[in-house]
Amino acid sequence: MEKFIIELKDLSKRTFLIELLAQLDFIDVKIRKDEEENPAGEEDYDFFQSAGLFANRDIDANQLRKEAWRIPN
Repeated sequence: MEKFIIELKDLSKRTFLIELLAQLDFIDVKIRKDEEENPAGEEDYDFFQSAGLFANRDIDANQLRKEAWRIPN
């Protein structure tokens, strides 16, 4: 199966486009708005890109906690 993304420039043509696509028996129409695709404007984040972020730094978990919670030494 192949997917296509169509960005509609003129919302007044939305109904026409949906009706046109519905006439084609070889496709399934699924409508998804931009807000549903990426809620609150969040970017897709790859957790594994952060691997080794503190690898060459002289810091441990306790120091990170102190800095994060502003705990005095």
